[in-house]
Amino acid sequence: MPSCIVCHLSIDESTDSIFKCESGHTVHKFCLAEWLMHSHSCPLCSEPYPKSLIDQFKDYKEKKEQEEKAALEKELEKESIKKMEEVAEKIVFLKLIESIENLIEEEKYNEAIDKLLDEYNENAINDGNLNVLFLLGKANFLKGRFDLAINFLFKLVKIRFDYPDGFLYLGKAYERIGLKDKAQWAYDRISERK
Repeated sequence: MPSCIVCHLSIDESTDSIFKCESGHTVHKFCLAEWLMHSHSCPLCSEPYPKSLIDQFKDYKEKKEQEEKAALEKELEKESIKKMEEVAEKIVFLKLIESIENLIEEEKYNEAIDKLLDEYNENAINDGNLNVLFLLGKANFLKGRFDLAINFLFKLVKIRFDYPDGFLYLGKAYERIGLKDKAQWAYDRISERK
């Protein structure tokens, strides 16, 4: 009993639809259909299959190509939707940050801090969360809560060493509670980044 040169399973010549190349290498019909998607030559001897044989699988090939195209289009659509959602999320976040900065400018520190705490995720390490940490530190500093300002700002600079404004407010907060050495350390980090 011969075996298929593509899948290597036995071929039952009485029940299986089989095809052969010019050199007599046998292959299941389905295996050949799949193989012809990649090559028009025998996988064993590289002998080209006759055009008449290839034409028998034309409809199958077109159907597979349409399926692949549809799957690709669907994947691209999903990717596009995901990107649009990400952009929308960023816009919403930027609007929130803008509203919080306005509250800080209007000296409505408690309201700003409450909104920021709703947004803060202690486990997230991304630019958005780092901006929230900075604003929490800044708002607490301006409110006169230097201990909380130091807490938030130190978390920030521990994660991201190139955040000059974070080091600036951290230094100011240390100064306000009389820790001049630590304030100088924070200010030195700013000059190192320039």
